[in-house]
Amino acid sequence: MLHITHIMGKKITKTLAAVVLLVILGYFGGTWYSGTKVDEQVIRRTQDINAQLRSNGLPVQVTSEKKDAGLFSSTYTLTLRIDNAGQSHSLDFNVQVEHGPLPLSRLQQGKLEPVRALSHVTLINNEKTSRLFELSQGQPPLELLLTTHLDGQTRYRGSVASLSFNNTRDGQLHFDGMHFEGTVDASNQVAQFAGNMPLIQVTPPKNETGTSTLIFRDLEMSSQYDGRDTKNPLWRQQSTLAAFSLASDNAKLEIDQYQTDSEADTQDSGLALQQTTVLNRVRINGTDLGKLQYAVAASGLDRAGAMQFITQAWQQLLNAGQAGEQAAPQQQWLALLASLDLMLSGKPELTIGPIAWTLPEGAASATINVALNNPVPLLSQFGNDPYALLLNALRSVRFQLQADQAMPQGVANRVSQLNASALTSPGSVPEPTTAEKLDTIIDILVTNQLLYRKQGQIGLNVNIEGDPSLASAGAVAMNGKQYDPLEFVNAVQTRAAAAELQIRQLTPPPAQPDTPGQQAPEQPASGQQAPEQVAPEQHIPEQEGSRQD
Repeated sequence: MLHITHIMGKKITKTLAAVVLLVILGYFGGTWYSGTKVDEQVIRRTQDINAQLRSNGLPVQVTSEKKDAGLFSSTYTLTLRIDNAGQSHSLDFNVQVEHGPLPLSRLQQGKLEPVRALSHVTLINNEKTSRLFELSQGQPPLELLLTTHLDGQTRYRGSVASLSFNNTRDGQLHFDGMHFEGTVDASNQVAQFAGNMPLIQVTPPKNETGTSTLIFRDLEMSSQYDGRDTKNPLWRQQSTLAAFSLASDNAKLEIDQYQTDSEADTQDSGLALQQTTVLNRVRINGTDLGKLQYAVAASGLDRAGAMQFITQAWQQLLNAGQAGEQAAPQQQWLALLASLDLMLSGKPELTIGPIAWTLPEGAASATINVALNNPVPLLSQFGNDPYALLLNALRSVRFQLQADQAMPQGVANRVSQLNASALTSPGSVPEPTTAEKLDTIIDILVTNQLLYRKQGQIGLNVNIEGDPSLASAGAVAMNGKQYDPLEFVNAVQTRAAAAELQIRQLTPPPAQPDTPGQQAPEQPASGQQAPEQVAPEQHIPEQEGSRQD
């Protein structure tokens, strides 16, 4: 029995020893292999980043220098240099790379999943960044931890330290810091980002106009890019803000629950952009202005042309900001024009709206849609005639305005609250309220058929379609009626002139000062009524377009 136990013990010991040896060899071999690969990756990625920065026209360059190479980790200094307006600024980062497959810091946390590398990135404290370290009370202003997995995906988690100062030269700053995280998968062209910033409050130094305070509360940001389908990549971004305020000595703007959503969608070579913004509550000097929402969209853009145009425009903007830089050469403007030509070659459409304003009393919205022909080829023919160029560059224009019948009353109430002069002084003669004036103006516009009133709604609809452009448009639709273009222009001019005359008559001209030799009219004594004034007979121009009316 003892013999058997002794034999089994030796076998077990040998087996354990073999396992330990395999683990050690595997770990050290893997570590050394990963360490070599990390060095190659740092060099290659530095080159790729610089090439991408140059292709996008950004005046930024990245350099890396290996400081220490060990069995378990390597240390690099990463320098980010920014050239702008003839000056160069640089930031240095310390990068410590723990080699895979089992970095020591992950083993200490009980994480046994093999990875390629674990990288710690921190901003270096030197003469260029010492002020930031003072503001952050010695904490690294920027820290970043990146984990590169075996499948090539990199997860990152980072933070920006809290910063604060308060002095007469710089004013006041209180920044609660920022945390962010995300993933990058270069092989599959997928990336995600999410970050949050609890509070930032800025008060510039006081000047002759006083001072102001800017506050952001609970800013959340997220974005994602999916380029796995190289023909149809998709990019989305969302930002939310719990509260925003801008307060000066005499005014205060407040916005609650701000949110903006952006999207870039590609279909083959086409590009569509869309952004929607919502301000759930807006207040000025304590007056509640309700909810505001607006959207902007563009479709039919050529993707390659859009990227070229943005890159070249960015380059020219940077060149214009450099000291002593002359105007961009003609070749650059021609290249920019060529990119614009390519970007607009797909006959894009632009939509602004709906722009919606909502009050407790009602809501109003407006939308304008414009379909374009590529204007670049038209420059040679209509470049000296802006009006002709515009008509030939537009394929269609559609405008829609709609408001609840009670909306003018709500708007008038807000205007009265915001306008201190609307408050009547003691003993003054009562004047028509802002709401009454606004209602009268709308009645005049409706009477002159510049607006319509139907089923509790006030609005305006205009639709002009051209084939191939507005220069050859055959009809114009306005508020459900058809006009030929000349007839439409004449009708609008006549109706607008009539409406303007009637609106002017709502407000009497200011009293003229007394001149020598003239005596001011006597004012009625207290308790007496002024003699009744007979208004002269008014003549309203006859409406045109009666055939349609």
